[in-house]
Amino acid sequence: MSTDEILVSIRSQNEIIISLLARLVWRPEELTALVMANKKKDPEAYVSVYNALDGTGSKTGKQLGEIVGVSQQAISSVLQTWLEDGIVSNVGTATQPKYKRLMRLPERKKSKAKPDAQPEFQMQEPEIVQGTQETDGTDGQ
Repeated sequence: MSTDEILVSIRSQNEIIISLLARLVWRPEELTALVMANKKKDPEAYVSVYNALDGTGSKTGKQLGEIVGVSQQAISSVLQTWLEDGIVSNVGTATQPKYKRLMRLPERKKSKAKPDAQPEFQMQEPEIVQGTQETDGTDGQ
């Protein structure tokens, strides 16, 4: 195993450990609520931003802001708040931060209503009528 492979393995193990430790502190639903807290404009989009924080810096502040529809300055303020709250970490430098989420959060699927949706088929219980009895001796057969 090469040094690079060992480092990749250690990084992967560390991410798993951090995610498991985070789950001891926050359930995914609680962390989702924290990420969406005080967000007036499309709070669920902030979950997508949070999930995009993979620590590689692959998304710029401008791109993250576009996910929510806010400016780069606004998303920078949100990221700083998340850093202070301890729900992201900066794996970059002070001048070029690269934020890393603690765990991946579940995102609500945006489903479109099907226009030709079939109504659900429900089984009906047979109707029981009491007090009736066949008199021809065939027991209703």
